[in-house]
Amino acid sequence: MKGGGWALHIVYLGAAWVITKVYWRMTAQLDVATIEMMVDGTAEAPFAYRILMPWVLRTLCRVDGVGDPMLADIGLRILILYGLMVLLRRWMRHFVTPILADFSPLLLGIILPGTFYWYWPYDFAGFFFWTACLLALVERRYWLYLLCFIVGSLNRETTVLLIGIFAATQWQELGRRRTLLWAAGQGVIFVAIALSIRLLVHAPGGEFAEMHLLENLSFIAGRNALSLFENWMTMLSALGFLWILAPWRWHRKSVFLRRACWLFPVAAGANLVLGRLAEPRLWNDWLPIFMALSGQTVAEFAAEEHAAQPAAFGPASREPAAQ
Repeated sequence: MKGGGWALHIVYLGAAWVITKVYWRMTAQLDVATIEMMVDGTAEAPFAYRILMPWVLRTLCRVDGVGDPMLADIGLRILILYGLMVLLRRWMRHFVTPILADFSPLLLGIILPGTFYWYWPYDFAGFFFWTACLLALVERRYWLYLLCFIVGSLNRETTVLLIGIFAATQWQELGRRRTLLWAAGQGVIFVAIALSIRLLVHAPGGEFAEMHLLENLSFIAGRNALSLFENWMTMLSALGFLWILAPWRWHRKSVFLRRACWLFPVAAGANLVLGRLAEPRLWNDWLPIFMALSGQTVAEFAAEEHAAQPAAFGPASREPAAQ
């Protein structure tokens, strides 16, 4: 980045600070997985199995002598969000114009606050590693992808979907045999990490995995304390409504993005059974893909509007009016 481009990074850092400030004001602590419990290793399952960020926070509290996990979380969250914006900028430049790519990460300041409800130390980090994996895939940096996949799997289980995205997007590049070998290797690594964590971490209570199918069906039907309208608006607000723009001119979209979306129905099914549809944060990992799809749609709309202007106004409309 040349000239005054450094100013954009200051904007990213400032936006990360604002989002973090809003995050801590809008989120509540779950009584079985407070930040202190997560850091001390006393949170209940399955939250206790997401070990990466609690371990990092615990280490920071010991190294810098702060002793306050909240201060450590705030500092770390700002850095993660800033890094995420830098990654999103580079990711978006593979699919849209540089100007649109530079401003796209700032959409996080609008989209993310709508997903804040419960405090989790691992959500933004999961978003970061997911984006890093996607960027490594589109740039075909496979060993970097594998490193991010391993670290991300220590943070949250949703990385398992990246195995399918890897296979769907790299099939033609690597060929059938190499793709299957890479995918199988990732599967073995994921299972090994998940089993090791569950063997080593002894949560004081909770469940091996949360099941919310019946709760979600009731939420969809409006059979809870909220209205049917509010429930559906909550669900539709996922991804900041970018899903409305994403499918336009589908056949013109990037092949990589279209193939990555083959795994979206799998993610939707998993969220229906294992997640809470009342929490739009479930879909945050898909923001890079839907942001790129929506960016391509906006670019198509802009090109069509620009092409229509000469026909609509004609050369005479650009001449100065007669005195």
